[in-house]
Amino acid sequence: MTFHRSLSHFIAVIGFGLIAVGVGSLRAESRVTRGGNPPLPIAKAEAGRFPSVQITRVFEPDGESNVRASFRLAEGKALIGTEETGDLFKSVDSGVRWTKAVDGGDEWGIQDIRNIIRARDHHLYATTSEPALVLRSTDEGESWEVMCKPKSSRTVGIIQLDDGAILVGLRRSENDKTSIIRSDDGFKSFDWIPVSEEKKQQNTTCFHSLGGSSVLSGVGYEGSGKIYKSVDSGRTWKKTGEFEEARDVMAFYQEGSRIYVLTSGIGTLFVSEDEGESWAKSRQFWKQGFIGSTATFAWHGKSYRVIPATDQTETVPRHVVLISDDLGKSWFEWVWLVVDLDEKQGGGASNCAVISKDTIIVGVGNHAVQGRCYTLKFR
Repeated sequence: MTFHRSLSHFIAVIGFGLIAVGVGSLRAESRVTRGGNPPLPIAKAEAGRFPSVQITRVFEPDGESNVRASFRLAEGKALIGTEETGDLFKSVDSGVRWTKAVDGGDEWGIQDIRNIIRARDHHLYATTSEPALVLRSTDEGESWEVMCKPKSSRTVGIIQLDDGAILVGLRRSENDKTSIIRSDDGFKSFDWIPVSEEKKQQNTTCFHSLGGSSVLSGVGYEGSGKIYKSVDSGRTWKKTGEFEEARDVMAFYQEGSRIYVLTSGIGTLFVSEDEGESWAKSRQFWKQGFIGSTATFAWHGKSYRVIPATDQTETVPRHVVLISDDLGKSWFEWVWLVVDLDEKQGGGASNCAVISKDTIIVGVGNHAVQGRCYTLKFR
C-alpha cells in the first residue's frame, strides 16, 4: 500500500514487506521504489515476523518545521511539541485528532519544545529553546508555568534521578562551558554545573540513569559526540567516551547490562558493558544517517523495540522506523514514513512514543521542512 500526498511533497509507504539492516540475511529487492531501489543492501524479513502496521493519521501543525517531542500521558493520551513557535498539541483519542494546548511563541517567545518528562510529583516538565526555560504542567499539559530561566540558549535533555534531583542539559550557557542545571526542590532553586571544562558550549542532549546517584549524559552538536558520567547525582562529571564523527548523541537505552547510545550524523549505535565506563561500536545502519530515540511495545505476547531513523546517504533523505524483536541482534526497516522529494530539504525522524496498546506516534521534521506527526496502528 502506498499513500501519496502531493501537497506535502512526500510519500509514506507501509505494508511493503520488511527489509533488514544487518548481516546474515538473504538479499532481495524491495517492491517500493522512488525512481530506483533503496540505496542500501537490504533483505526481507520472513512473513509474519513483525506486526502489520497502518499509518492512520499524518498531522502537520501549521507553520511548524518539526515535531520535536512526543510523550505518552496515559492510555490513548499524548502530547507533542513543535519547532518554530514552540507549540504543544494534545490528543485524547490515540493520535486521531490533535488540539493545540499552548502556543509557546505567544506565551513565552520560545522556538521549540525539546523534551517532556513526568517527575515523581506526577507533574510534567518540559525544556525549550530561544529562550531556555524549564516549564511545568500540573494539569496533564493543558496549561504550563515557567519554573526557571537558565542563562543559556536552550534547555535540552531532562531527567529525574532516584534521589529526586532533576537534571537539565543546556546549550550555550553563559559560563561558556558545556553545562547542566540541577535542582533538588522542583526548581525553586538550582545549581549551575559544568559537565566539561572545554569551552565548546555543546548541547547536553540526553541522560540515562544508572540507578542511585549514577547517571550518564550525552553531549554533542558544535563538536563531536561525547559521553560523560557522574556518580554523585550530577554534581561532578568525567568523560568516558567520544565519537569523533558523530554530530550529536541523541538518546540512551538499556538491554540487561548493556547500555546503548544513539548517535546522529553517522547513524550508529554504540554499546557499553561496564556501566558507561567504555564504549564500542555496536551497529552502523548507514554511513550518513540520523537515529533519534527509541521505544518498546508488546504485541500478541512478543516484545519489540523501535527506532525512528533517517537514511541520509543520498541527497534525498529517507525516513523509516527500524524494529527489532531479538534485543537488537538484528534490525529491520518496519515502515517507510517519508521520502522528501525536495532535495534541498533534509530533516529527520527524531522521536517516538507508544501511546496505547496498539499505537505509536513518530515525530519528523527539521529546519525548512514541514513538521509531521505520524500515527501508526498495529493490526
